[in-house]
Amino acid sequence: MGMRVEEQGTTLLLRLMGEFDQACVGRVEAALERVSAAHTTRVVFDLQGLSFLDSGGLMTILRANERARTEPFEVAVVRPQGLVSRLFTLTRAGEQLTILDHIPTTTAWPGLATAT
Repeated sequence: MGMRVEEQGTTLLLRLMGEFDQACVGRVEAALERVSAAHTTRVVFDLQGLSFLDSGGLMTILRANERARTEPFEVAVVRPQGLVSRLFTLTRAGEQLTILDHIPTTTAWPGLATAT
């Protein structure tokens, strides 16, 4: 799996490419540690570049979303494509997450509260 981590203001953007499976979970969780170390108010998983997502990868995203319910940050997912999108539909994971159609170019993220 390819991963690019970007910090845009108070947003941590994780751009995931290729296959996100159990073997890659540790890399993504290590990137999520930045949430504790920084003043992050949003974590955005960009899944547009994924060709495969297994249950380990999906659970990593869902755990981050659960963590966000008790910590002061939000989680959003940029809508996946193809088979990954189908997994979100079949598992109903999309019902638990804020889904964005694209990464907005402004700091006002649709569906997400603006940090103060």
